[in-house]
Amino acid sequence: MRTSKYLLAVGIALLMLCSVSGAVFAEPVWSIEGEYFEGCTCNPGCPCLFGSEPTHNKTCKISGVFHIQKGNYGQYSLDGQTVIGITDLTAQQDKNWIVFYIDEKAAAVQKNALLDIFQNHVFGFAKVPAERIIVKYVPIHTESSSWHKKAVAADNLTLDVELLHGTGNPDKPTQIVNKNFAIWAKEFDMTLDMGKAVTHRFREGNQGWNYDGRSGFATAFRFTSK
Repeated sequence: MRTSKYLLAVGIALLMLCSVSGAVFAEPVWSIEGEYFEGCTCNPGCPCLFGSEPTHNKTCKISGVFHIQKGNYGQYSLDGQTVIGITDLTAQQDKNWIVFYIDEKAAAVQKNALLDIFQNHVFGFAKVPAERIIVKYVPIHTESSSWHKKAVAADNLTLDVELLHGTGNPDKPTQIVNKNFAIWAKEFDMTLDMGKAVTHRFREGNQGWNYDGRSGFATAFRFTSK
């Protein structure tokens, strides 16, 4: 009898241990949604959005700004956080790279959560090796209105996008409706508001550019672990 009770007690203890271990090592449930805008290499009216080659040396370099209006990582709120991802979408796998800017005002747990989401999931398709990933926590300032989107990350990035006025309906920007875009196809809204990056300047290490006057667009996004 004692042996049976002992084995039962051991079994319950092991079950509880496994349950606790599973809770500790389980992937957290997360979701983020908000506004996205970017500037890129191409002339305004980026042909990449239509499945055509970029306008400059078959290269598509982007600065993508994700402003999270509503988000969580497990029990932690990510509301109001901003992450900027800068990369060359057309780079070969042995030369690809990425820079992440995360707002320095975020709490430590938020910084870790945002880095996991954006490095391993949002930009996970790029498969950039760790040695070519730069992560910096810097002051980030963003502005957003109906016709104007702006992001400044320390002295490293200034992106100022003005949306293009459509002539059919002057109250709406020029739009791509029912988009055909392979990257973030399901996570981005089906309508893209097209614009021009009046200022798009970036410098980090040996990477940098001045793409003033080139393409930009804005849309809504939603990414989730579910």
